[in-house]
Amino acid sequence: MNMINLKNKICIVTGSNGNIGKSICNKLKQSGALVIETDIKKSSKTKNFYVQADISNYEDINRFYEIVKKKYKKIDILINNAGYVALNETNKNTFYNKKYLDVNLDGSLNLIEKFLPLIKKSKSGSIINIGSIYGFLAHDKSLYEGTKMITPIAYGISKGALIQLTKLLASKLSPKIRVNCVSPGGIYRNQPKKFVKKYIRKTLLNRMGREEDVSNAILFLSSDLSHYITGQNLIVDGGYSLT
Repeated sequence: MNMINLKNKICIVTGSNGNIGKSICNKLKQSGALVIETDIKKSSKTKNFYVQADISNYEDINRFYEIVKKKYKKIDILINNAGYVALNETNKNTFYNKKYLDVNLDGSLNLIEKFLPLIKKSKSGSIINIGSIYGFLAHDKSLYEGTKMITPIAYGISKGALIQLTKLLASKLSPKIRVNCVSPGGIYRNQPKKFVKKYIRKTLLNRMGREEDVSNAILFLSSDLSHYITGQNLIVDGGYSLT
């Protein structure tokens, strides 16, 4: 159990106000980590350290970096959890919307580049990106038939690029810093029953994902249990991608 002890580890979690973000932060804190949280919205809750920032805005990233640098001499773990997806867009925006790349890809890349000097000061630096099964799978159109849900192509493009970025950075930053990706399948969000039923039918473990399924994988990649793992895309989809 000492190998999953994150005491004295300083972690950054972007998108910390979201459902998965909150779960990640709780897991890390329970394991002893000091968590620096950031999100685009103001936070009304008391947190260890929270900075409001829009990671698609390079000026915000610079400001965020300067605030953190004044307080901490290193960063051990950077978790690029912030992401953009809009399931109620009009059809004209489902093919391409630059905001997907601005947040999901460019935001993560710019944040890594900016905080790299602090991550290099860690004895066990780790960067974890959050991809998606739609970063390497095409949509199954039959799942969405009879619902108002849409399948933004730009989302899959941005996540596919993020998975490739993970591999390239793992090579570039080795052996000092590990870089991995977690790609979740569908997370239950009170989707239409028709969609959920069809989705579960395609999933080997017979259920949709939960927030803790993702945060448990991230905790593993944050800990010394994964100290010989880098450049990997850990698929957390209950076996959906095998069907």
